[in-house]
Amino acid sequence: SVITELIKPFLEEYTVSSPYELESLLEKIMFSAGNCGVVTGAISSVEMALWGLRAKKTGVPLADLFGGRSRGSVKVYGSFPRFSRPEDVLKAAEAVRERGLNFIKLHQPPSTVLETIKALREKYREMKVAVDLNSPFDLNGAKEFVNKVSRYEIEWVEEPLYPPNDYYTLEKLIRSSPVPIAAGENEYTLHGFRALLESGVSYLQPDIAKIGGVSKFLKVLELASSYHVKVAPHDRPDRSPVSLIYTLNLASARGEIEVVEYPITDFPTDLFPSVPVFKEGYVVPPENVEVREEAMAKYPYTSKVRILHFSDLEGKLIKA
Repeated sequence: SVITELIKPFLEEYTVSSPYELESLLEKIMFSAGNCGVVTGAISSVEMALWGLRAKKTGVPLADLFGGRSRGSVKVYGSFPRFSRPEDVLKAAEAVRERGLNFIKLHQPPSTVLETIKALREKYREMKVAVDLNSPFDLNGAKEFVNKVSRYEIEWVEEPLYPPNDYYTLEKLIRSSPVPIAAGENEYTLHGFRALLESGVSYLQPDIAKIGGVSKFLKVLELASSYHVKVAPHDRPDRSPVSLIYTLNLASARGEIEVVEYPITDFPTDLFPSVPVFKEGYVVPPENVEVREEAMAKYPYTSKVRILHFSDLEGKLIKA
């Protein structure tokens, strides 16, 4: 509704010279609606589409619009779904290892995450493992968790605190944490990203599909670079293959990006004629986003509420 009722009428009435201008104008126009979440997600989708159109009109790859490819392939890690049992995680780890992927991120709830990591380390000691907690803890709970998990040589612990934008408490945790802390997937403003950087995070995780698109993403990269902090973009890869292609092209052009979140399942090739080429933990992105329009009917849009079950909601929601 944000796109059809607000953005589309605006674009039909006014001329916008560039995606940069569009992102800035739409944020100002919809400021009173709240520039986060659904609003900036809608801006992202339209803004990215304009970059894709510009690449097609000029006949150049997306990466050239972002400064030109500085590397031939992009390092990625396998983003696991939330499994019901630790043994299912081990099976998935074996499957991705056979494909040549040696870096994974878990989304297990607090009730099973330590048990799962322990089992992973016993079987795959060389595998890199990051942990996304989806904000379950207060400060004391987060301190207890990072101290327990530190023995397993974790790459990072992601969003351990609720709320995730409590920068003051996050800084307290980071000062005492024996493992790197990552955050940023639920951040939407440059002010918020600066606050995260000031708190001392080891990895900044902007999501191009949530913050306003390529234009805002480039500003976040510049900001992270000024703090000498690594960028590991968030991308819910099982739901955002389009935004993932944009993120990979940015990563191929911008050295601030260290590693990109990536699905452990294949792209839907019936919908995308050109898909990323994966080999041994690295990906070569397609030059632009191409979609087979005749296949879009297989993926209809459904309007419904989707509850994001944060880890601490495990077993707490009761249906009427």
